Amino acid sequence: MLRLKIKELRELEKLSVRQLSETTNIRWNTLSDMEKNTAKHWPPEHLETLMKYFKLKHIDQLIEYVEEPGE
Repeated sequence: MLRLKIKELRELEKLSVRQLSETTNIRWNTLSDMEKNTAKHWPPEHLETLMKYFKLKHIDQLIEYVEEPGE
């Protein structure tokens, strides 16, 4: 499954979900759902905002593939 690395990136910056929300203008509950991998989709504009905010150059710095148990 694909997983966003928001929590790791956020913790490196010592930010809460609410602080990240305020600086990116992405609703905190949307960020929380994306971080917990419970979001139904990841809007491309949110991914782009996060890439720019964290100054990421490659998408694999934000998204990773993790094998699900039993695969």
